[in-house]
Amino acid sequence: MTSLREKRSRNINLNLINMKVKIFSCITLFFLFFVISCNKSSNSLPLVESGQQQTDILQLLQQIDSLEYLNDNVNIVLDYITKAEKFSDLNPEDNMSPEFLYKAALMSMTLAKLSDNIQATDLYSQKALSIFDDIERIYPDFSGIKNCMFNKGVVYDDILRDYQNAEIYYRAFMAKYPTDTLSSNLEIYLQYLGKSPEEILAGK
Repeated sequence: MTSLREKRSRNINLNLINMKVKIFSCITLFFLFFVISCNKSSNSLPLVESGQQQTDILQLLQQIDSLEYLNDNVNIVLDYITKAEKFSDLNPEDNMSPEFLYKAALMSMTLAKLSDNIQATDLYSQKALSIFDDIERIYPDFSGIKNCMFNKGVVYDDILRDYQNAEIYYRAFMAKYPTDTLSSNLEIYLQYLGKSPEEILAGK
């Protein structure tokens, strides 16, 4: 028969084991809670920052929409372009990134068109071309992707008067989107690319 001393010793050992299990479980739970809390806090900051950046950009868009002409307040427009590019760099997976970038490129095109300064026109044109390139490279599934290629042709054609590069992009657009309405129009337009009204009337 098991002596009383042995029973007591066995009970003590079992109690110690149970205590160790409980302590280990508590430590494990505490550690898991600590890790989860750290992960939540580390992930919440970028989300907050991302949300604040979106709010800033949307507020700038509202201010820009209230302008009669973009060059009425160039600083606001340039601030939008800078923040749109920064947002895309930091949040490439965000659905709003290509939308913000596309608007920034169109604004750059408009500033280039409205500017009466050659250096500024070239600067804004290059910025528009660069952003269109970024959209095509990073967001190939963007709904407005085909407009990026077409608008690069417009920048060279209508703003920089670089008809050679304009034709390259127009033809690239036609090759990639042969059934698009713009392609059929471009087929005719390219016959007169770079020609003055006088040359067109003279049949040159």
